[in-house]
Amino acid sequence: MSSREIAALTGKRHDNVMADCRKMLDALNLQSPEFLGDYQDAKGRTYQEFWLDQDLTLTLMTGYSIPLRHKVAKRWRQLETGETLPTKSNSGLPEYRRARTLKMSVEAVTSLFDLMPHLSPEAKQCAAANIINPVAGFDAIPLPVIEEHYHTAGEVGEMLDVSANKIGRLANANNLKTEQYGKFFLDKSAHSSKQVEAFRYNANGVEALRHLIHGADVA
Repeated sequence: MSSREIAALTGKRHDNVMADCRKMLDALNLQSPEFLGDYQDAKGRTYQEFWLDQDLTLTLMTGYSIPLRHKVAKRWRQLETGETLPTKSNSGLPEYRRARTLKMSVEAVTSLFDLMPHLSPEAKQCAAANIINPVAGFDAIPLPVIEEHYHTAGEVGEMLDVSANKIGRLANANNLKTEQYGKFFLDKSAHSSKQVEAFRYNANGVEALRHLIHGADVA
């Protein structure tokens, strides 16, 4: 919410609201320029205003009277439910911040793919969609349609009555972790909260493992 809108809602002078914003940001050890934008009045003169997120807006309101806090709280409900649209700033500051966040998200996705070069195209598309779409605000990257089913080592182990570790060892020893037998997907590590590359097996992979295990002692 902009400081001008807060001033209009509360009936306070805008310069007083600006002073209140500066005091609050100083007390929170936040850099004021990060929240500043420009606007032009009816005569084309340029002035500054603050743009505050919900947390900062409500923090600012704690110093105001209950009726004024109620007006601002009602306005936030309207914004969140889509009943009304926020007043846009001529500075384009909110749009710039969203664009900067989107750029950082794209860079994070690129770095992730550099660290995990074996990920399948479907896994990359899915990861990019989950990271970028919430920032963009729409489905900029569609989720992939995966027609073939892929099984984890644990699932294959249950099918063949062996351990997941044995499935992994056999796959590594016989070079089965290729596109012919499955694909690498992004998955949660079994021992931590980290995301790791995990190979999943298609029908060919399951049959190849079944052939290797058939007639052997199971683990």
